[in-house]
Amino acid sequence: MFDTVIAIDWSARSAPSPIKPSWDAIYLCVSCFAEGAARHPEYHRTRASVMERLRDILDGELEAGRRTLVGFDFSFGYPMGFAKALTGKASGLAVWDWLAERLEDDAQNANNRFEIAAQINNMFPGIGPFWGAPPSASYAGLPHKGILRSGHGMTELRETERVSKTAQSSWKLFTTGSVGSQTLLGLMHLAGLRKLLGQRCQVFPQETGRDLPDAPVVLCEIYPSYYEVDYAVPLEIKYPDALYHILDARQVRETCDRFASLMQNVQFGRYLFELPDVRLSTLNEEGWIMGVQATVSRT
Repeated sequence: MFDTVIAIDWSARSAPSPIKPSWDAIYLCVSCFAEGAARHPEYHRTRASVMERLRDILDGELEAGRRTLVGFDFSFGYPMGFAKALTGKASGLAVWDWLAERLEDDAQNANNRFEIAAQINNMFPGIGPFWGAPPSASYAGLPHKGILRSGHGMTELRETERVSKTAQSSWKLFTTGSVGSQTLLGLMHLAGLRKLLGQRCQVFPQETGRDLPDAPVVLCEIYPSYYEVDYAVPLEIKYPDALYHILDARQVRETCDRFASLMQNVQFGRYLFELPDVRLSTLNEEGWIMGVQATVSRT
């Protein structure tokens, strides 16, 4: 199925992360199956840095003829109806391109995500759906509290988030548990990567639907805390000189190990991509968290 798995824990920081590896930052882990075990996670201080590193890795994997699955821990889409309202197309990938044309994110993580979120909110009736910003900042149309939103017409969660039971809403842009800012900036960068790779890349499941991907590079949405691995010896004890004392680093390694284990067997590997009970329209617009099994009605 695949030869290599890459898991990336993303961050929406507006400045470089500390020089010393820290929490709430960017971590990348690679598991090349021929090597037997995953490599230790890498720490990256900026989004530009990790995307440059990812492009370098993918260049090597493509040149070697190896297939690579790349997982990012942010939402690949928004609730049904958002894409059509924003872009005129009921396509999650159309949202990626819309954001890529408007969001700015420089080499030091400075970005305009709150301004763009406010701009989007002002395209909808009522107030919302995005919310949250630093207390000292004010953006017309972007409320600081979620309870101030009304009449925007969007549901709070995607179907995959409801099924997972613990995933957060992508409308929340600030404070604890906010994945919204990560999503805005992440989708912008993925639109650029997808454009660079062209036909060598597929997005699961927006482009693949219920079919197994066949491109050399496949991008997918991951939820690292969803993939628990029970190690005989905890990673932070087995490798005291690595970064496993930081939760984000442990989780990207666990994701790589979990996926690598499943993909050693084709039947088990298919489990990650099987979504027979999910509407194709949902997959196309909202996306899906890899590994979250659906129990919804198919039409």
